[in-house]
Amino acid sequence: IKDALGFLMTREIAHQKSFEKALYAIENNFPSGKLPGVEKYASMYVNTSQGDGDVAGPWNSGEEWDRIDDLEEVMPVDGGDGLATVKLGAKDMKVVARMADRTLSDPASDPTTGADLGAGPGAGRTK
Repeated sequence: IKDALGFLMTREIAHQKSFEKALYAIENNFPSGKLPGVEKYASMYVNTSQGDGDVAGPWNSGEEWDRIDDLEEVMPVDGGDGLATVKLGAKDMKVVARMADRTLSDPASDPTTGADLGAGPGAGRTK
């Protein structure tokens, strides 16, 4: 069990480092709060990790979260059939093109992030 837990925690460390770097690479959208999130989803926790080891804690339950355990209730979130399909009019396509330009990642960006600053033993390679 210790090895399995060590692997899972290590995976989460790698996810945090990678995710934070990716967020910083979208300069016009990060840090969070520059552009508002979609209120409907900003406090939603969809519990897709059900089964053995499923634990409720402050990261996924409590007054800050709208916890969803019944996946049928929200999946697919957009009310469609769950397939990756998009039907947009010309006006919306222009908006999407502007958003793509605005959120374009800068692959040369490599700032020191909170994950770097808070790294301790076992965090792997950081700045």
